[in-house]
Amino acid sequence: MAAAGMVVISPDALLIRLLEVAGTWELAFYRSLFLGLGLTLFLGLRYGRRLPDRFRVLGRGGLVVSLFFAATSIGFAGALTQTTAANALFIIATVPVFGAVFGWLILRERVALRTVAAIALAFGGIAIIFGGALGGGGMLGIAIALGTAACLGMNLVLRRRIDRDITLPALCLAGYIAAAASLPFADPAQVSAQDVGIMAYIGLIMLPIALSLFYGGARYAPAAEVGLIALVETVLGPFWVWLGVGETPTVETLIGGTLVLAAVGGNAALAILAQRRRQRDAGEAARA
Repeated sequence: MAAAGMVVISPDALLIRLLEVAGTWELAFYRSLFLGLGLTLFLGLRYGRRLPDRFRVLGRGGLVVSLFFAATSIGFAGALTQTTAANALFIIATVPVFGAVFGWLILRERVALRTVAAIALAFGGIAIIFGGALGGGGMLGIAIALGTAACLGMNLVLRRRIDRDITLPALCLAGYIAAAASLPFADPAQVSAQDVGIMAYIGLIMLPIALSLFYGGARYAPAAEVGLIALVETVLGPFWVWLGVGETPTVETLIGGTLVLAAVGGNAALAILAQRRRQRDAGEAARA
């Protein structure tokens, strides 16, 4: 389910590249609004008359999660319109790295040595991507992508402190919050019908399906495996953009992105191996 969700969402960057008129704020407004409407429809079909209860149980913690999700919705639009898809997606892939850092800072969670090495490697990759953008534009988009990854990493920590699943309702509310925050800076009336149609497809159909599959699968899979599966979008997204509109990543982006993927993917893979080793040792101890 989680892997299928990442495959479904992977053309998001390509569809954004196909927009004719919509700028950053118009994209943030329509994409967020349609996401809110799409998830409202999905949750309404799923919960029926119990739908209001799903929002009432969000509480203060759920509202904070929604605010961070709203910030990432706007940030994703800014990153994709201000730099290349590869730059944005490789930087946003560092979410687990920020999650580990914030988990240590806020929850005082122990950080494994392999994760410390992954953090160093990932930030080395980010530095190379930044270096490649110096003098060539795209710095603003990279900075926005970095802030988006930090917000998503913070949300990983915040959601661990909530003892119930509030992800989809929080995302739904975040869509409306992000749309309301973007509206004063946007000019929705100047957007072409084609652009609105593309953003309606993204928000009403693609994102609700993809997010429902991903987070639904995440409930039944170990966190490390889910983190590894999330990299599917990071790999496929730039590929679709290159295939569809010929946007070619720079050498620095490819080198830095490879380091980021190696750091995040390698850390997740080692976590999976360590977890399976513990399970095997526990099973042998129980049989003994």
